[in-house]
Amino acid sequence: MKPKLFAAAAALAMSLSATAWAEPVRILVSAGNKVGLAAERPLKFAASDAARVRDVVVSLGGVRPEHAFVLAEPSRAQLYAAIDKAKAEAQKHGPHEVTLLFYFSGHGDRDALHLGDDRVMLTDLSSKLGEVPAGLRIAVTDACRATREKGFASDEPFAISATTMPQATGQVWLHASSDGEAAQESDELGGAIFTHAWLNGLRGAADTNGDARVTLEESFAFAHSQTLIRSAKSSGVLQKPEAVVSLREAAPVVLTQTAARMATLTLPRGKDTHFLVYSAGAKSVLSELWSSPERRMTLRVPPGRYVIQRRVGSTGGAAQIAIGEGEERNLEDREFAPASLEVLARKGEEPDAIMEPSSRATRHELSAGYDVGANTRTDLVHGPRVTYSLAWPRFALSVGGGADFTGRSLADKDERLSGGYGRASAELRIPAGAFTFRGGGGARAGLVSQSVEPTTPFGGAADTKTAFVFGPEVFVAGRWAFDRTWFLDLGVTASVLFLREESALVGLPGVAGGAGLGARF
Repeated sequence: MKPKLFAAAAALAMSLSATAWAEPVRILVSAGNKVGLAAERPLKFAASDAARVRDVVVSLGGVRPEHAFVLAEPSRAQLYAAIDKAKAEAQKHGPHEVTLLFYFSGHGDRDALHLGDDRVMLTDLSSKLGEVPAGLRIAVTDACRATREKGFASDEPFAISATTMPQATGQVWLHASSDGEAAQESDELGGAIFTHAWLNGLRGAADTNGDARVTLEESFAFAHSQTLIRSAKSSGVLQKPEAVVSLREAAPVVLTQTAARMATLTLPRGKDTHFLVYSAGAKSVLSELWSSPERRMTLRVPPGRYVIQRRVGSTGGAAQIAIGEGEERNLEDREFAPASLEVLARKGEEPDAIMEPSSRATRHELSAGYDVGANTRTDLVHGPRVTYSLAWPRFALSVGGGADFTGRSLADKDERLSGGYGRASAELRIPAGAFTFRGGGGARAGLVSQSVEPTTPFGGAADTKTAFVFGPEVFVAGRWAFDRTWFLDLGVTASVLFLREESALVGLPGVAGGAGLGARF
């Protein structure tokens, strides 16, 4: 008997251990339905919003691809069939191991969802979701009766009450708007305003404490504030999301963990700065954010190339970046090239098209600096210079001028040379964030004055002559941009200057290093 009892006890212990340490399971049912009742205008982005929810919770929210059921334009039967699939999957696990996520974007009213001409009563839907044995149920609805932007109608938009659902460990319903308000879509964002803000938060923008985890509370608080800001600034009609929460939680509910696999993009601090993030070549906004003066906004994004637009009042700027898997990229103010708001409105353009300044005024540059070097005639050559450039993203034409001072001491005389010159050049530029590599060449020409003073008692009087000098030059340089206006240049220039001396043309090779401070205007 003892061996049998021992075996039974061991089996029970193993069963309890497996239950206690079972891996949590998250199941998603995400539906988008653009067509409602006959009097309701079709929505533009319901199906794509449902797909975006799937993408975010699969990449960051712990939902396996095989546990994500996404529906576009479902009928009642198809919607219920997807919930039945979620039920079948949940029954393979203990209820305390399962979290059910339900998302819907489409038409509705206080009492029902509108799937074409079919009205799915909310009480029926609540009962159907309650059949899924899940310890935690989270439902997000972005819907109401629609005008152009999921807008106002004679009936109030619906608000689902969690009280009709069966008792469970916890249940949450997030609504895109309050009773009597529109749940708006945005052509600029390419999606519903609340859904867009909520997904931005799940990607990391809502992570206020920086622990690489976004909780349910953080995600809704972020979506609430961002939806209010966007609706007020775009349509002027406030949209105030609401939450109905009934939870018994020992710890905050974590919806996404942003430290896994993807790339990290952080945006500068600021006040009332509006950022739009596009995948290069995409036609819709990946993320929309308003800056915070207290912290950098953080996003988790797939590896790739991105265009980030920045709008502050009536001014705009754009930056383009490439970011790899696991890389963290901290974007700074100085990396945004000036661009008009008209150019920024062309969302989905290729990066170079967006980055190119649209106004001639933004192409002008003026700098001043000082060069120090040597040539084959004298040990030290130095002098100031100024340069004006007409610049494009990868090319510039420059003109300028300056002065050179040099000299040498011989056995019986001292020679002093001073002159002024003008120069012209063309260059190529390779931007790399705040740093730009520059390389090019051109020519310079001017006048040099030679003063010779004897150093012996019988050397004669001092003699002064003037000569014309000219020659080619090439340079390499680097530029560090402090912000959109100011920059620092460091570089090296090699030249050969020709002048006529004693009826012969003499070439003087030289090299000089220099630094200059400049501004764009």
